[in-house]
Amino acid sequence: MPLPPADESTPSPAPDRPDAAQAAIARAMEREVAVQSGYELARNALRARARRQALTPLARELFSSPGRLDAYASGSRPALAWGVPVSLRGHLVAVISPTASAITPQIRTVLGPTVIVVASWDEQERIRRVTESRQRFVQLSVRVDEPTHEEIVDFSRRHPTPTGDL
Repeated sequence: MPLPPADESTPSPAPDRPDAAQAAIARAMEREVAVQSGYELARNALRARARRQALTPLARELFSSPGRLDAYASGSRPALAWGVPVSLRGHLVAVISPTASAITPQIRTVLGPTVIVVASWDEQERIRRVTESRQRFVQLSVRVDEPTHEEIVDFSRRHPTPTGDL
């Protein structure tokens, strides 16, 4: 006895189109990647801020005149790759912990004649790769605590990124 003809009213899924379950899984994975990326960005931003805050008093002391605390440090600036400028008598003498990934060719030129203050060999090497070959560094030893999960989540919520937030 021959088989009945296939019901032509139900279309077969196209092999190149994912079904709804696969699409939902893909969207969930994309969200998870975005959340993780936002978490890592927030953690790195908090680490950098803590490092700059810990280095600032030591850098001010290092670049001040003998017996005086006359070097001035202001807030981090995008024009210095988010580093903290240290000035003495109105002249830029150092930049504390700029963000390597934010150093553009123009910023590299500005940083060239100044000293870059860092907290570790790893940080120095990250920055050295994107600065001029004769860039000068000073490494100061500071202890910086790792941000807590709650601090990271709070920072991420207050500073959402294009990749997603927590």
